[in-house]
Amino acid sequence: MALERSRQKKSVEVITDTDKARVLVDPMRREIVRLLSLRPMTESELAEKLGLSDPSVNHHLKIIAGAQLIRLARKEVEQHGIVQKFYETTASIFLVDGRSMPLEIERYFMPVRLERALGVIATLSLAMKEPLRVSTEDVEDFAKALDSAIIETAHNYPRQKNEDRENIIRKIYRDALMRLRRKTGLLPESIRRLLTTETKGR
Repeated sequence: MALERSRQKKSVEVITDTDKARVLVDPMRREIVRLLSLRPMTESELAEKLGLSDPSVNHHLKIIAGAQLIRLARKEVEQHGIVQKFYETTASIFLVDGRSMPLEIERYFMPVRLERALGVIATLSLAMKEPLRVSTEDVEDFAKALDSAIIETAHNYPRQKNEDRENIIRKIYRDALMRLRRKTGLLPESIRRLLTTETKGR
């Protein structure tokens, strides 16, 4: 596992490389990356957190390292000369640009995008007096538009910024929604109504 030590960490990396995206298709590898983005961890710590064996975690780490998504953060020598290796991500957040991916890879990430879109719809609908009915097709169209806005926003986010991961995500999502408010013509009618109603309620 060839890993380079480096102290600088990007805030956001937008992934347009197909091979890198394939690595993150696996949900367990996405969770490993998420955990390592929070703090440096050892193989054993990851195994305990994930309920996996050390060899299984090692297998995943090799694949993730091959895509240059993680690096060696530090080494610590414990009793009996055992060396513990701590790994960390090279960026706080990785976002896959589905627009640049083959369809078979893009669809792997669609369930996550749909859940995100549904969360936004549910939150924004609190401003409405009556329940909003949104078709499955409209939710999917909104998920794609929201993802595109998030990627465009992420491209403009400072590369190096010492911020909490969740705070970065919150800012990017907020700015992405603001971007969509300025381009409501690209959205399904039901979502356009939702964004307009929420705006008036402010």
